[in-house]
Amino acid sequence: MSALRALVSFYTIFHMNITQEDMDDMETRFHLTPLVGLIFGFLVMLVTIALMALSDNLDFGNGMVTAVLVLLTVYAGSKFLHFDGLTDFGDGMIVSGQQSDHIRALKDTLVGAGGIGVALITVLCSVAFYSMYDNRPLMVLAFPAVEVFVKNAMVIAASMGKPGNGMAARQVERTTSRSAVLGFIVSLIALAILLSVGGLFLNIYSGIEWCDLFAPMIVIVIVGMVVSTIIGMVMARTANRVFGMVNGDILGATNEVSRPFLVFFILLFVEIYLTVI
Repeated sequence: MSALRALVSFYTIFHMNITQEDMDDMETRFHLTPLVGLIFGFLVMLVTIALMALSDNLDFGNGMVTAVLVLLTVYAGSKFLHFDGLTDFGDGMIVSGQQSDHIRALKDTLVGAGGIGVALITVLCSVAFYSMYDNRPLMVLAFPAVEVFVKNAMVIAASMGKPGNGMAARQVERTTSRSAVLGFIVSLIALAILLSVGGLFLNIYSGIEWCDLFAPMIVIVIVGMVVSTIIGMVMARTANRVFGMVNGDILGATNEVSRPFLVFFILLFVEIYLTVI
C-alpha cells in the first residue's frame, strides 16, 4: 500500500502524505503503476457515461467534445506531468548533434520547436482518434481501458531502459523483466475490474447482452496489451540509442505517445471483428 500511495501522490492530483519509505517502495514496485491507470479509468468512465447519456437523451455533444473532455480529464488529473515529458522528449529527439546534445535538449527547461511539434501531433491524433468513436457504447469500455494500457507501456519501457542519473533512475534500474510480467498481471486485474463495471452499465443502460460484450472486451484486452507492449519496447530502445538512458521524461512521453496508437488500433480491430463476424 505504501508503494501505491506514492504512485497516486506522484502521478495524480490526489495529494497524499508520503514518506521516503513510500517512495522507495514505489521504486521497487513500479509494476503497480497500472493501478494508477485504474483510477484514471474510472474517472474517464464517468465522463464517457455522462456524455453518452447527454447525447442519447438530449442530442447534446458529439465525438469531438468527448475527445477533448477525456483528454482534459487525464491531462489535468496527472498534473500535465506526462505531457511535460512528451515535450522534453520531442526537443531531445529533434535536436542535431551528439548524444550529449540530445540529453541537453531533453533536460532543458525551455520548450523548443521539436517539443511543440511532437506534442501538437500527439494531441491532434488523440483528439481525432477518440472522435472516431462518436459517442458509441464501445467508448465506455475502450476509453477507460486505454488508461491502464498506457501505464503498462510505461512499465515495459522502464523494464527495458538503461537507468540515467535523474529522479526516475532507481525506478528504471529496479524495474526488470520480472516487473514487466508482474505489470502485465496487474494490468489484467485492473482491466477485469474496469470492463466488468463498464459492461454492467451497458447491460443496464443500453440493454446490450453480456454475450455481445465479451468478444469486444477480449479484442480490447488483446490489442491493448500487444500495442502497449510494442510502444513501450520501441520507446525504450529509441531512448537507449539516442539518449543512452530512459528517464522520467521518457516514461512520461511513453504514456502520451502510446495513447493515440491504442485508441486507433482498438477501434480498428473491434470494427474488423464485427465486420467479419
